[in-house]
Amino acid sequence: MLWGYHRWRILANVLSLPRSHRRSIASMNAHRAAWALLPLALTAVACDNSSGGATTAAPSATSSAPEASSSAPAASVSPSAAASAAASASAAAFMAKGMGRRHVGLAGVLLRGAYEFSLTDDQKATLDKAEDGLYADAAATPWAAIKAFHTDLVAGIRASKLDGAKLQADYAALDKAVQAGQGREADALNAVHAALDATQRQALVDQIKAKRAARESREHPFVGPDGGAFDPSKRRLERLTTELTLDDAQQKAVGALLARDPTMTLAAITARRDASKKRVEALLTEFAKDVFDARKLDLTAGNGKTPHEMLEHQAAFTGALLNILHPDQREKLAVRTERMSNRPGRSFDDSESGIGVDEEPTGPRFR
Repeated sequence: MLWGYHRWRILANVLSLPRSHRRSIASMNAHRAAWALLPLALTAVACDNSSGGATTAAPSATSSAPEASSSAPAASVSPSAAASAAASASAAAFMAKGMGRRHVGLAGVLLRGAYEFSLTDDQKATLDKAEDGLYADAAATPWAAIKAFHTDLVAGIRASKLDGAKLQADYAALDKAVQAGQGREADALNAVHAALDATQRQALVDQIKAKRAARESREHPFVGPDGGAFDPSKRRLERLTTELTLDDAQQKAVGALLARDPTMTLAAITARRDASKKRVEALLTEFAKDVFDARKLDLTAGNGKTPHEMLEHQAAFTGALLNILHPDQREKLAVRTERMSNRPGRSFDDSESGIGVDEEPTGPRFR
């Protein structure tokens, strides 16, 4: 029982970490994770056996020197305890593998959740096979297209002029990659649905809903630094002022640009979050049914008319900002843009945050 208690405490601590930290943990090779956990489990079982009463008597104080120096017999581990520990380590490694998966559609909500669910070996193999084929060509993934966009954006910042032709090509590549990815994810989701029976499907949906409800219960509402109403444009201006060292005249000019951006109002952010939640709820409801086809559902992660819409907003704002900045400030903007693009989980994976792709979170969001 001691190992069972510690195992669930470890898993609880891992799952309570921020997403970016959990992804770092998840990147551990699954086999390494299993072998790393197995010795801990065996040690704990051995401790339980010894605490319940050792079968080998301790040497007496009057034992001879040769007897006292002999090696103590190793604690025995029953086959059932070893098998249980190995199963626990395997489950933890499988869960860690799921944390490292990336998706462009809401299918990821269910696909990732399945890795935390109790599946048979055949069902795990079905899930793994479906996931392994999603993005076999790394150069054609949405993340590769986003990386290309940011590379071209940073080059344009340093050249003091964005290359519209290159950006348009980046938008087209992103839209194509996202559309293809969502189709493959829908097929993967259909395969998982077919592999589970009705009871398992409902249990998986209930488990995902419970985890989402627990996360939402820890969330704070958006508030300003002074505890008042949250103003996204004001907060963004403060960040840009600090990072780019804007003077008073520049602050007024940038503030006017932000005021014209309809995507960064509190109402727009809230609307994006609410829309994503509704689509997730619809997906979970349909998945629990006997008849299910993910390709007939809206699996879009973002809330724009096209996958590239938010990137296009970022490019438009950046282009206008270049006309306000001095040369040294443009270099700061280039560095800032590179930093933003290298953060994990800031594209499709955080679709429900409602935050723009070129803006950082506004502080602690969980109790």
